[in-house]
This record gives sequence, structure tokens and C-alpha cells, in this order.
Amino acid sequence: MANQTKYFEWNKGPAIIKPSKPGHVKGLFLSPKTNNWDSANVIQVGDFFDNGDMISKADFEEKFGVIGQDLPNII
Repeated sequence: MANQTKYFEWNKGPAIIKPSKPGHVKGLFLSPKTNNWDSANVIQVGDFFDNGDMISKADFEEKFGVIGQDLPNII
């Protein structure tokens, strides 16, 4: 999991888990209030799996758009 991005539909919006520093990952979700990516805490990342749906990159892009084009860039 640490070497590839995982895509989710979570709380009716887009969320991802992406590689960060070696051996670590970072969870992010698009805030409906600010339309910016917010860092997810450990509980939220677990909830991506428990109450969200992991989807393919193609399904993610079809549903939400392309990161950096239709969605904000991830910083």
C-alpha cells in the first residue's frame, strides 16, 4: 500500500491515501467547505476503509474529476 495511491469515495466526496515519505502514507480528503484537500487523521483514514468505498483511479476520475485539473492539486 505504501507505494501506490488508493482512491476512495468517502462521505459522498473524494478521498485518497498516497505515499508520503518512504514507508509512510498520507490520507487526504476534499473539504466540501473549502474545496481544498485536508489531511485526514488516523481515525478518518480507517473510516475511508470502514465507511467509504475504495474505487479504481478511473472510477474516481469519472465520478470526481482529475486531480490537478478538475480537482485542486495536492500539495
